[in-house]
Amino acid sequence: MNRLSGEIPKCIGGLHRLETLDISSNGFSGEIPSETNSMEALLLVNISFNHLMGKIPAHWAKILNSHPGSTFGNPGLCTRTNRKSNCVSHERSHTRSSILAGKISASLFLMASALASAYVLLICIRHSPPSSPNQPSLHHRSIIEDMPADLNFEDILHGTEGWNDKYVIGRGKHGTVYRIESVRSRKQWAVKKVDLSETKFSTEVRTLNSVRHRNVLRMRGHSIRDGYGFIITEYMPEGTLYHLLHQRRSQVALNWEKRYRIALGIAQGLSYLQHDCVPQIIHRDIKSDNILLDSELGPKIGDFGAAKLESDEDERPIVSTIVGTLGYIAPENAYSTRLTDKCDVYRYGVILLELLCRKLPVDPSFGEGLDIVSWVRTLVKDYDDCFCCLDEEILHWEEQDQQEALWLMDLALQCTATVPDIRPSMRDVVGSLLNFSFQIKFSVEKRVHSSL
Repeated sequence: MNRLSGEIPKCIGGLHRLETLDISSNGFSGEIPSETNSMEALLLVNISFNHLMGKIPAHWAKILNSHPGSTFGNPGLCTRTNRKSNCVSHERSHTRSSILAGKISASLFLMASALASAYVLLICIRHSPPSSPNQPSLHHRSIIEDMPADLNFEDILHGTEGWNDKYVIGRGKHGTVYRIESVRSRKQWAVKKVDLSETKFSTEVRTLNSVRHRNVLRMRGHSIRDGYGFIITEYMPEGTLYHLLHQRRSQVALNWEKRYRIALGIAQGLSYLQHDCVPQIIHRDIKSDNILLDSELGPKIGDFGAAKLESDEDERPIVSTIVGTLGYIAPENAYSTRLTDKCDVYRYGVILLELLCRKLPVDPSFGEGLDIVSWVRTLVKDYDDCFCCLDEEILHWEEQDQQEALWLMDLALQCTATVPDIRPSMRDVVGSLLNFSFQIKFSVEKRVHSSL
């Protein structure tokens, strides 16, 4: 409660980069100005417990309809839950509300005070210090919350014992991921906790909200509390591809079929992001540690903390810094920060080499100054022997499967070509993988029939 009153000032529509607005529990009255439709970056809004009335501008309505609790306590407001009564009465009393609005807006001093106070309030909200992780409170103030039906924030706090490290299943520059179990359904969830001052939480939420694909990790809920953002996703029991390839104590056997399915699944997910999403989504941090695996080793692309949505107005955006992880960064990023989807194609090629060689992208065994791409290219060029860089397990495969692994290596080298324009698109990669699978199946059937 900040005791702000009067109309919401029209000039608030000029805050084009504002992502979160909480003006709940105040005394704002009158209609919400139509200028708020210009607040394109806005993701979360809470206007509950004021004295607002009339229709909600389209952009705010879209956000608020997803979170009905954010409009509670405004009896005269035309909302989805009480549209019949308030929307009709608003049309009949439009003249009276206009007179009231005129009286309120006549007080310039009051409006200036309200705007200044609102600005201070926004700053306080965006930069409020987090509570101590060792003393979690069950009464956090939530700007907005959208949780799965069987889960609430108190369950998360109890389930992680106040964010105890023993529940951590992943750490990165875009946040820390915890595993929790719902008390009611016994279902397991993954909860990503991010510091709002260090990450673009709203971009990640907006991206995850817009994607629906079997090979992209799906968001099930989110929350903002005390300077932190929380993203709830499905829990992946087999962990990450990085863990599967490099950290398992007892190495998991990966035959050709399993490696092919992983390669195809990742390619299909990336192709969807680059060619089927509008606007196009460039992940910018594709790596084995961001590929989650379900119980059948089906891959799902996760961690969109660095993702970039390419708008129609800006077909080839330029970023000011190099984004990504060492060993996965495309060579052109050394001299240009122009953002293209071919950077993600390069990263995908690195993952294919990891999958085939079972080596880290930057491995001590390569020698100084070499990454996995230059290491493979050097061995193939100098020794004319592709098998010397493959995973030892592959050397024990049948000859047919070995040849298929070599074909996949060739595809990986195409994806990691030094010149970006030479690299195939992810749609072409998916087509190649599917066509190759069909050829293999046809070849096997032909051999079976010839032996009868």
